[in-house]
Amino acid sequence: MQVRADDGHETYLAVRITGSVPPNVTPLILRHVPGCDTEGWYPEYALPERELLPAEQAWSDIMDPRAAAEVPGDPDEC
Repeated sequence: MQVRADDGHETYLAVRITGSVPPNVTPLILRHVPGCDTEGWYPEYALPERELLPAEQAWSDIMDPRAAAEVPGDPDEC
């Protein structure tokens, strides 16, 4: 998971899913992310620093800033 703020106005969360997953697992993962609208997820074609690899997905959504404050800062904690 990666959290980014847009000039302090909106907070976005990106979730990266790696490996081959059954089609029903992705919605299950995204539905359980706190602070995000379950219908607001958007598939991404790339990560900020690179294109997606095969069998890799990235999704983004606007996140409630209070929930964003609870996301661990170290990617290894997610």
